[in-house]
Amino acid sequence: MKLGRVFSVIAVLALLAYGCGDRSRTRRIIESYTLVPGTPTVDEGTPQVLIDDTRENDRFGINVPKQCDLYQQLSVRKVDILWVVDSSGSMESKQQRLKSKISEFLSELLKANPPIDFHIGVVSTDTDSALTRGQLRPWSVGGLSGNFVACTPQQTGGLLCNTSPNVAMATSSAEAAFNSMANVGLLGSAQERGLYAAYLALTNPDNITGTAGERFVRPDAALYVIFVSDEDDASCNPVVRQATCTADPGCRCASDQALGGVGAFGSTEYFTRFFETYKGYGNADAVAVAAIVALDDGPDAGVPAQYGDTSQHVGCCRARDGGSCPKSGTYAVDAGFDVGYFGSRYVKVAAETGGTAVSICDDNFTDALKALGYAASGLRREYRLSRGPDVRPMGNIASGFDLYVSAPTAANCQIDGNCPMGQFCRSNRCAKRIDVTTHATSNAPGYVKCEGSSLRNVVRFEGSSVPESLSAVEICYDVQANFQNSCP
Repeated sequence: MKLGRVFSVIAVLALLAYGCGDRSRTRRIIESYTLVPGTPTVDEGTPQVLIDDTRENDRFGINVPKQCDLYQQLSVRKVDILWVVDSSGSMESKQQRLKSKISEFLSELLKANPPIDFHIGVVSTDTDSALTRGQLRPWSVGGLSGNFVACTPQQTGGLLCNTSPNVAMATSSAEAAFNSMANVGLLGSAQERGLYAAYLALTNPDNITGTAGERFVRPDAALYVIFVSDEDDASCNPVVRQATCTADPGCRCASDQALGGVGAFGSTEYFTRFFETYKGYGNADAVAVAAIVALDDGPDAGVPAQYGDTSQHVGCCRARDGGSCPKSGTYAVDAGFDVGYFGSRYVKVAAETGGTAVSICDDNFTDALKALGYAASGLRREYRLSRGPDVRPMGNIASGFDLYVSAPTAANCQIDGNCPMGQFCRSNRCAKRIDVTTHATSNAPGYVKCEGSSLRNVVRFEGSSVPESLSAVEICYDVQANFQNSCP
């Protein structure tokens, strides 16, 4: 066969293959191109560093990842507030101080702008009785009664509460009703199961079903849970088992069969997930936990024990006569000291839900209750960072942070030049840049990694620096590669 015929046969076979659908081997991608006039040149000079004389070039920084977290300040018009109050024998003086200062908490709710539509209910930490656990405490004021306080803003101004038939008596009647509910007594169980008590109250059909005016928990309201206890949580199974609690000294589990037996502690992770998902997936910001408990970072962290235990314990102590507290030994409940043992489980759940913890041993609850009332009114003071920042102190300023706050009335923008002098265009809104401090500073935001042994990793706004309702908050920071998610 001649060579020409060979090529002819190959060509025919190729055409047949193409016609049978095997086209992948014959396709070509034709990219568009443009002919550029001119003569191509090659720089034959030696390598050199190019310097732009028009820009500053003597500033250098560490090449690290940058993270930006964007938040919106909340504007809660409705909030349901559940107080969980320790009813054990050592709480008498703490309960009295709480009731005497509750007006500080209510005042923050009553003066909120925009006005807050709120419910307040109370349960005790005693869950021993199956007949009463999960039930809200009752109140009775001037012939009226109920099991939670409900206050609603009026179009003509002020609040109308279910504790009084007129607006003028809203504050005083609501305060009296709360004091009645908070009078949980001192005969409750020595196993203070606060987390479990909240779980029972928030899943009790009597509190979550019925008409809007009949139920304590409303689906369209935020939820704020406040624990008050001078000992750590001792919530036992029925949900999740974990290692036996070993904290001071009330961290113990009753040997009752109803709750799973000795050592069957419900994990704090379970309760955190319960609270964060209570309002549905993606609505974790609508729920927060706060704790008035003993912390572990005070100057008197060593306190005496109860029950004949002579070892030193972690917590706080307040002498009612203004004197000093013993650091070890034992004490009797009526010996003139208010002693609290570190509420580690409450503090952990509060930290993980974006809430706050304050000391139960403060001379009075005024500042604590003001702060809690402010938080319950819907304005967030703390913003948890999604990653660990590389904090480099320069004086009291945290270098490596760029914090921007856009007011709800801020102008829209595309570039910085669209904004007033000194403001920046962030997420298409004009924003003010604010320094982040490394230590708590009045009327300024500061970074807080730890409080005692509890990890916070938040930027906390103090005083008048708290962003107003519906503000946008953007926090950009250098990421620390070896950031430790733990505290000393």
